[in-house]
Amino acid sequence: MSETTVARVKSERMRTLACSTFALLFLGLIYAFSMFAAPMSAAFELEKGAIGLTFNIMMIAFCIGAVVGSQVERRIGVKGAIVISAVLFFAGFAGTGLLAKGSIAVVYLCYGVLGGLGVGMGYNTIVSTTNLWFPDKVGFSSGVLMMGFGLGSLILGTLSVNLVPLFGLGTVFVGVGAAGGVVAVAAAFMLRRPPENIVALTAPEQAAGAAASRGGTDERFLLKTPILYLFWIWAVIVVAIGLATIGNCAANAQLVGLDAAFATLLVGLVSTCNGLARVVVGMIYDRTNVKVTMFVDGAVAAVACACIIGAFATGTPALFVAGALCCGFAYGGEPVVASAFARQRYGSAKYPLNLSVINTSIIYGSLLSMAAQAAAGGVDSPLAVFTILGVLSVVALVDVLPFSKKWNADLRTRDAGAAALPAKDA
Repeated sequence: MSETTVARVKSERMRTLACSTFALLFLGLIYAFSMFAAPMSAAFELEKGAIGLTFNIMMIAFCIGAVVGSQVERRIGVKGAIVISAVLFFAGFAGTGLLAKGSIAVVYLCYGVLGGLGVGMGYNTIVSTTNLWFPDKVGFSSGVLMMGFGLGSLILGTLSVNLVPLFGLGTVFVGVGAAGGVVAVAAAFMLRRPPENIVALTAPEQAAGAAASRGGTDERFLLKTPILYLFWIWAVIVVAIGLATIGNCAANAQLVGLDAAFATLLVGLVSTCNGLARVVVGMIYDRTNVKVTMFVDGAVAAVACACIIGAFATGTPALFVAGALCCGFAYGGEPVVASAFARQRYGSAKYPLNLSVINTSIIYGSLLSMAAQAAAGGVDSPLAVFTILGVLSVVALVDVLPFSKKWNADLRTRDAGAAALPAKDA
């Protein structure tokens, strides 16, 4: 393999990573909902409680969009899937800005359903395509991509909110939709799948162990593999904790005694931790393994719940700040682990579909968060909500043990399968 070819591929994959991260920065604006909620209530003359449901609708639509996007990409290619995503993203934000006044149904349909579907399709297509360029550094590439997605709400969300007094929320939403759509379309024409020999070019040691790799990836549909359900238990709980924080961060911060200005700033700081976690967790994954990474991220989620419980029990704002930042970190780490887990455990052949199915943990996490709030008496009872989630965080940590045993058993099966292959295949 010529050094020139390898250098060219490595150069192209870094350009691909940069382009993808920039596109996800815009698509990640959908996560700025906590910043937009109060302005939406005022500008569109809607109740805050009704608007709050939009976030959950959007997250469910996001997961559905990811699954649909994996099939659209398979049929019409990466470019077509991202262009459709761009159209839906524009329709979601522009439709909300132009038509939502006095109608919560429009907010649910446009921001929640259309926006969620568009971002889900774009996210899944961009992440799955870009990660295939990094068989040797899947944790790193996942982390950088997720950082861009997570920081969208901090950087562009903050900018957008600051423009509302000047131009009005409706105009800002139309601008956001147009900007995100244009960037996504540009990414559609720049992204492509890597060459089929990408593993041999960038990770020759993996190519040399191809037989073992084939044994380690499962030809069965992933829903038939027990380890997926053990992973889901952990992921759903971590997601639920993160969504309970992100969706109500500003409101809860004020309940514990922080002023409105700092509460808004805290939303951005949580997004920062969300973004930074995606790089840090990716690096941990690359340097250790999935088991260690899950335990570390789950431990951060448990600490987050403990801090928030302590904040509301004692009236200590500093504890809430620490807990919210830890929640942002834990939530940011989960999709990195999910992305890397999908690639490492199930291989590249059906990666877009497998990633989208694994990420349906967001739906279940959203439902679990809503269930915890309902059991606690609503979002106005954050102490009870996070007490329930705190108990569940312990369950997530304990779940890493059976997951680890199953993971080790799968590795042994892989090694045994590789050893049984004829010498010419091994």
